[in-house]
Amino acid sequence: MHDAYEPVDDERLLTRLGDLFAQADPPPELLRELARQSFGLRALDAELAALVEDSEAAGDGAVHRRAVAVRDPGTAPQPRQLTFQVVGPHGRDEVVIAVQVEFLGPRRRLTGHLAPQGPARIEVRQPAAPQARQVDADRRGLFVVEDVLPGPLSLTCRRSGAPAVTTEWTLV
Repeated sequence: MHDAYEPVDDERLLTRLGDLFAQADPPPELLRELARQSFGLRALDAELAALVEDSEAAGDGAVHRRAVAVRDPGTAPQPRQLTFQVVGPHGRDEVVIAVQVEFLGPRRRLTGHLAPQGPARIEVRQPAAPQARQVDADRRGLFVVEDVLPGPLSLTCRRSGAPAVTTEWTLV
């Protein structure tokens, strides 16, 4: 019996499918630009610190937002607490980056603490910012970053004698 279908190599098939999806439902240009910038902002030489706590996360893992009055300015949103960590091979915390996000009008202020304590250089990366910003954590591991834009954010912590640690991308 003769098969009516001729074999199609995977590469050709994937190209045709990609073209079909690009014509039928192209991604928004903003999404494409964020993807390009995110690739350029990655930190290949750093360990990844996973987000393990977010005060805005509901019990099922979904993120919820507090209701805001439409006409009444109301009260400012409560600060958001984020905790990132790198877990070592024996299941112990190697690095913890705890950050409080304060909402100051259209901008944010980050107040952070590192564990273990100690001086470090903190790099703040955002696709909306033209270049990364840097602040220093003091000997107690405390740092403050003023005037942060809302949107995706990743922090990289660099310490003398230790590998760099980068947080996963998070919306602030």
